[in-house]
Amino acid sequence: MKEFVQNYFSYTGAEIRQEGDVWIVDLDEELEKVFSQKQLRLVFDPQAVTEDTELVTHGSFVLNAMYAYMQSRGNKAVSRLKEKHKPNREDIAEAVRIENGLCSDIKIKKIHTADVLFNFKISFLSDEKTEEMYHLGIDRQGVVFDAQSYYTDAVMGQDLEPLTQLGGTDLTRKDIEIYFRECLKAASAKAQNHAKSLQNDILKRLHRNITRIKGYYTAQIEELHRNQLTYEEKRLAFEREYTHKLQEEIHKHQLKIVIKLINFHVIERSDYEVTVTLVNKQTREEQEIKMIYDPFTCHLDPGLCPSCQALMETIVVTTDNAIACKRCSYHCVRCRKRFGDLPHAYTCSVCGDYLCPDCVTICSGCRKPVCEKHSDLCDVGNEMNCTECLKVCTVCGKRLCQDHTFYCTATRQPICYEHRIICRHCRRIYSTAFVENIEKNGLICPNCNHSIK
Repeated sequence: MKEFVQNYFSYTGAEIRQEGDVWIVDLDEELEKVFSQKQLRLVFDPQAVTEDTELVTHGSFVLNAMYAYMQSRGNKAVSRLKEKHKPNREDIAEAVRIENGLCSDIKIKKIHTADVLFNFKISFLSDEKTEEMYHLGIDRQGVVFDAQSYYTDAVMGQDLEPLTQLGGTDLTRKDIEIYFRECLKAASAKAQNHAKSLQNDILKRLHRNITRIKGYYTAQIEELHRNQLTYEEKRLAFEREYTHKLQEEIHKHQLKIVIKLINFHVIERSDYEVTVTLVNKQTREEQEIKMIYDPFTCHLDPGLCPSCQALMETIVVTTDNAIACKRCSYHCVRCRKRFGDLPHAYTCSVCGDYLCPDCVTICSGCRKPVCEKHSDLCDVGNEMNCTECLKVCTVCGKRLCQDHTFYCTATRQPICYEHRIICRHCRRIYSTAFVENIEKNGLICPNCNHSIK
């Protein structure tokens, strides 16, 4: 709230100085009529209130007068944002960040546009009342943004030229209505999120009050004497009164959100449409991409990524001459080509390297994608397997897939088909190396105690 009050009086041109807990605001002639005094002495702590100070809190005289003044000052203001810098091709070429491509030609065209700023007062009504101010803006592309992050107090005070009417843009009343609905949706979503944080405190207060009311009426009923003729009548009366009070308390603690438009501000501005011709480093193919240069912030906006629809910080030219952002592009570890559809890329299950659909190998054992470095053929059946699924015969060293791997019952070591021996009684499998070790003991199977052969 302190920040809002400070921004409000700073924007209106009033002088603010602080003496301890008191803010002293010297008002001009226009604000003097609003507050009916030449000077305001404001405090934000109830304990600091004196006879000559005004407490600033939700619903106080000062805040209501501020809201009323903002609304009476005009539902619509029109201004023009000053242009700080005119771009040239060298500036653009330096600002464009490209991977796997070159910038061969740049065309610059000045365009007139406008931002519309909406100031909303949001009231959160329950057993207590709180209020917030939301300042939202929307550009001609329909993108809603935090107005105070771009149009700061310094910008609003120094870099705007007041206009009597729109001049360089074709913004219509219908456009403003559409923009208002979009900003209202954003303000509503923002208010709903804030309401969630308020709801916990409201429920705590409701629980305390319900506990107090329940305790009171329980005590009243317990004090009644059961042998009295009017006992049942009085008990029912207390229960009805308790139910009524309970419903009143629940209704009083229901949170309501009221959104009110204070005013809106149309700001004309100039942008530059930049058309850049990109050359693919690998294929030498050319294509054009349009960007927007902001002459006020000197920021070049390359637009949204065609794949993820997020803002592109770096433009990536893919091997197939498509455009993607760095988050959506990848290099295939095998063919080294650049692709722009990361969600459809394969990832090696062993090392995590990216693979394109043409270079991926699917392990015949676990059915997971694997790269060339971490896959090999089975020496028996020629199936391609990942290194996690391939086993090595402990006798001859052959690489084996899951279908051609056997395990010695005694040692649990992998063996191939040629180096297995099956007990003719219990059909357990043993490796030839294990059988050779127990041959001196009569080739007795450890499982069934019969001769293996």
